[in-house]
Amino acid sequence: MSHFSYHRASGRDPQPVDLAAHPDLAAALDAVNRDLAATLPAAGPMRLMRTPSDDEDIPDQYHAALPDGRQHGGVQDPDTTGIAEAAQETVQAVLWQVWPVCLEHRTGVHARTGAEERAVWWCRAGEGHELCEVGELAQTLPGRQRRALRRKERRREG
Repeated sequence: MSHFSYHRASGRDPQPVDLAAHPDLAAALDAVNRDLAATLPAAGPMRLMRTPSDDEDIPDQYHAALPDGRQHGGVQDPDTTGIAEAAQETVQAVLWQVWPVCLEHRTGVHARTGAEERAVWWCRAGEGHELCEVGELAQTLPGRQRRALRRKERRREG
């Protein structure tokens, strides 16, 4: 891993987050991984990593890492929006790919907190619009792609 792979909040290396002890983080990461599986399956599922801070005044950094451990950037607030931002940053910086994309405007979208504190993908094109909730990108795919994805999920489930 190169020194460009992540920015450290301390001299420590990132460690995997114990998702069993943090069900809210597990649910957030699961939502992001559903979106990746639907729209960028070659990336593989992300893992959530944490770099502890050496300074009590500086929060820990959370990173979304690719299956091979590569990651970039990080967030201090590991809610669904923050984890989506971290995943997006990793995909962009490591894979050099814009993700996710609004199919209507053919432009990248951004994670943000929408109405009722829901994490959503937001397209800034034109007047701006909510694309969908984080975890629901499969619903934005054209019919043929969406049906193929559902068939693949059913085969995997049983």
